Amino acid sequence: MEQAVVEKAVAGQPEPPWSDERKLGALAVLWQRRELVASLTLRDIRSRYKQSVLGVAWALLQPLAMMVVYTVVFSHIARIPTGGVPYPVFTYIALLPWTFFATGLVTGTECLVGNFNLITKIYFPREVFPIAAVLGKTVDLGLGLLVLVPLLVIYREHVHLTWRLALVPPLLLIQVSLLLGLTFMLSSWNLFYRDIRHAVPLLTQMWFFMTPIIYGLDMVPHRYLPIYMLNPMAATMDGFRAAVLEGRDPMWGYVGLAAAVSLFILVAGYRGFKRLEPAFAETI
Repeated sequence: MEQAVVEKAVAGQPEPPWSDERKLGALAVLWQRRELVASLTLRDIRSRYKQSVLGVAWALLQPLAMMVVYTVVFSHIARIPTGGVPYPVFTYIALLPWTFFATGLVTGTECLVGNFNLITKIYFPREVFPIAAVLGKTVDLGLGLLVLVPLLVIYREHVHLTWRLALVPPLLLIQVSLLLGLTFMLSSWNLFYRDIRHAVPLLTQMWFFMTPIIYGLDMVPHRYLPIYMLNPMAATMDGFRAAVLEGRDPMWGYVGLAAAVSLFILVAGYRGFKRLEPAFAETI
């Protein structure tokens, strides 16, 4: 039934010629197909939790369970320093956006292969699939905030909430830009080289340990910091802690670098996606 709804959304809109699409531009085309993006996003959310006893509660349980495990291991056993911030909220504030990013990257890589039946039936902008995959994960991110708010209340004596909370949306925008750019890139490559689907989870796990999630930036040797911060996720993770927990400015230079890298990857990923798009149906 969900598949029929999506196909109806595809068929219910005019099919613009290829040349017209290029003249309109990506944003205009996507606006024309907004109903399709919405249908694909809802289908992704429903199928993810279909026939699941806990349903969307899994979006809460995954980061919450990992927070408990990391708290036991790295706070009580390894005794990772957190600058006086209780470890549960210290790690959750970074674990939540990381989970959004990592799961979005893994599922987004499969978004074209998983929709081969639609791609081979009728032409429409294929970029709706990566965009819908990322939008679907924002719901999980929003649900995860339901756990963060009580944590901030419980540990309110140890956190410093200031006007810098307003920096959270721009930091998330940087992260979403990076995620969307990588999703454009990896989903298109995955059509031609199925090794990508196996490599992404492994690389994501390695990336996790190279990002300040279970530890803070103060544990990174100062001489290696400029190299370490080439990772755009490092600046955003530290930025979330700075804005929400510590009441200080993020490291603006590195945040600017993260924004520039993310924008470059978004543009490069999209352009590469469009370059490969004519061969999608034949490859599948």
